[in-house]
Amino acid sequence: MNRLSTLVFLIVLAGIGWACAFAAIGFGIHARVPDNGPLAAVFGAFGFVAGAGCTVVRLAFEQQLPKELVASLRAGGEPRREADAAPAASASVFGA
Repeated sequence: MNRLSTLVFLIVLAGIGWACAFAAIGFGIHARVPDNGPLAAVFGAFGFVAGAGCTVVRLAFEQQLPKELVASLRAGGEPRREADAAPAASASVFGA
């Protein structure tokens, strides 16, 4: 079992857990509705997407994103810092 299949398994497992929790909430909210199965399925679908999405974001931060992406983000931000630090020759509203 390689690393990617382990991460996919964790993402699916988190999505299933959140789907069950959201489906239970859907059943609880719509308890008096006669046919509340489809409503709970919609809640479960949203729960699966939310659980899987949150897990993907968390694992991406724990794995520290790809090095190329981090390097490109840092390279793009440094010239702006230098430009912001340079004094601007603009007139002030207060006359100074």
